[in-house]
Formats: sequence, structure tokens, C-alpha cells
Amino acid sequence: MEEKVKKARKFCKEVRNLAEKYDIPFFVVTDGASAISNNGCSAIEHARLSHIKWELENGEDPYEDWEKIKKNSQKHLTRT
Repeated sequence: MEEKVKKARKFCKEVRNLAEKYDIPFFVVTDGASAISNNGCSAIEHARLSHIKWELENGEDPYEDWEKIKKNSQKHLTRT
């Protein structure tokens, strides 16, 4: 995995933690990752839908869950 993607994912995780601390919805896009937590905010929903459209038009998987991928990779690495 590219270093910029690692940094982008780390940044998104930090944003998620801040949003949880303040109990606010968010959507963030970086060069290499994005993250969302929404509880009905229409502006966030609109931004995410626009981002999904862009990802599909540019050959990206808008439904990739890199947190889940990371957890599955770690499980695989620790199996005996």
C-alpha cells in the first residue's frame, strides 16, 4: 500500500475519533481515503452521494470498507 494512502487512512481515523468525541456527523475526502458518519444531515448525504458518483466514474469502489479490510488482514496474519 502506498504511503500516502496509509497517511490518508490514518487522518480519516483521527477525524472519525474527533467526530465521535464531539458527537457530530462528518464526511471527509482525502487523496487516498474517505470516511463518513452521518445521522441524517442532508448536506453530508449530498456530499457523499456526489463522491460515490465521482468514484464510480473514475474506476474506484465507493463501497470499499478499508477498516474492515484491515481487520480481516490482521486476522489472516495471526492465524496459525
